Parts: sequence; C-alpha cells; structure tokens
Amino acid sequence: MNSWWTEEAVRQTVEEDLTFVACVGEKVLGTLTLGEFEGEAVIWKIYVLPEAQGKRIGLALMNTALQHVGDRHDVRLEFVKGNEHAQGFYESAGFTFDFEEDPGDGSTTVWMRRKAPAPVS
Repeated sequence: MNSWWTEEAVRQTVEEDLTFVACVGEKVLGTLTLGEFEGEAVIWKIYVLPEAQGKRIGLALMNTALQHVGDRHDVRLEFVKGNEHAQGFYESAGFTFDFEEDPGDGSTTVWMRRKAPAPVS
C-alpha cells in the first residue's frame, strides 16, 4: 500500500486539508483534496471512480477547488510522471509544467502550476 493511503495519512489529510466530494445520492463518485505547501495552494489528490470517468466529474471538482482558491493565487499540483491521462486533464484546466523531482522511490513527480491571471491595470 502506498504511504499516502495509510489510515494515518488519510486522517491527517481530512483534518488538515479541504476535501471536496462529488456524489450522486449517497454514492461518492470522486474527491479532490486542496491544501497548502510553501504558502501556495496545492491540489494534492483528485480521484474519480473508473465508472464515473468521462462524465465531467473531475472537471466539476477542479472548478470548485479553483473557485475556492480564487483568481489572485497560483495553484500547484503534482502527479507521477507517465500518467498521460492526468497530465492531459491538468493541461486542459490551464496547468503548465513547473518542475520534476525524484521522491526516492523509483518514480518521478511532475509538478504543474496554474498561474493566477495578471491583474488588469
């Protein structure tokens, strides 16, 4: 099991971050976790059940999180390099490549950023 899915990690996320949940009736179809890192908003996790993918649920979660952050702040996110589906989704939401890092587990983490719109003067 990945370390971010341990009971303690999930509990910490729920207690410290903001989690948006997409439901139909009482069935959870997707979640997005929004937190902070180095003083900036970060989307830590976004998951949609496989059978619910392609129905704009991820987009609705993303838009809700971005509205919560507002237009005056950049938003960052990360994903495992090679996840082309995630990369395409994030790019379609206005995120661009920021940098890569090696977390030491044999994978590469890709960080992306969605810049706040420039103020109109």
